[in-house]
Amino acid sequence: MTALIGARRATLCFTFRGSTKSARSSVTHVNREHVPPFEGDEAWFEVEMVQAKPWSYWRAVRQVEPPDA
Repeated sequence: MTALIGARRATLCFTFRGSTKSARSSVTHVNREHVPPFEGDEAWFEVEMVQAKPWSYWRAVRQVEPPDA
């Protein structure tokens, strides 16, 4: 997700399709500080859940090739 801040577009967070168990949302957010830099507008990453207090969070572990269509 991006936002226009003044004359500059900034990345706020990244998303991926999450669990369908929650009725609130089917999208999971990854904070931008938990995603390494990458080239282009999109990239595929292996992600992991980090158990932390007060809340657990997702982080991108490493960039991977996109799946075959």
